[in-house]
Amino acid sequence: MLRAAPARLDVFLRHTDPSHLHDWTADGYHSREEYLFWSRKVCGLACLQSLLHGWTDIRLSMRELLSRALDWGCYVVKPQGKVQGLIYRPFMAWVSSHFGFTCQLVEHTPIQESARAVRPGQALIASVSPEIRDPSTCTPRRGGHLVLVHEAHGGTVRFHNPSGYSHNADSASLPMHVFERFHAGRGILISATP
Repeated sequence: MLRAAPARLDVFLRHTDPSHLHDWTADGYHSREEYLFWSRKVCGLACLQSLLHGWTDIRLSMRELLSRALDWGCYVVKPQGKVQGLIYRPFMAWVSSHFGFTCQLVEHTPIQESARAVRPGQALIASVSPEIRDPSTCTPRRGGHLVLVHEAHGGTVRFHNPSGYSHNADSASLPMHVFERFHAGRGILISATP
């Protein structure tokens, strides 16, 4: 199989309609437009979906997760169509109530500290800049995107990035000091059991 060089692939992806790169019907969306509207807003739900697949036998489509999250107020759609969310506290209440996970809010905490709690059966949904997919970004903003930190030790953070490139989305890794440049100092620590 012939593979495109990373630079050529990046150019291809920037000029390609994202709905042609993903089977939105498999995610349960009702239309291509609905998928395009929500696809850049459900990174937190993608993290939850990963946890459900890893820790339980629950299999819900992204659209089903989104529907439930909307019912719980995890996202608020404003009249002009702008979306507020993922809103942490309703999300934590929903995840605890429906999936039995224990959730703890993490605020004003560097990754070096919050990552200490990440161990088997525990993960951190961390707020980072979407620019984390390109670690060479010189002055990234902090926050605006969520990733799932599933391992941290030896000065390295391993995480699932829902918006990562295909070669590093499922298991990206960065030195902790590099991850910290993108980290907003907040997130949700989730445990599989109480």
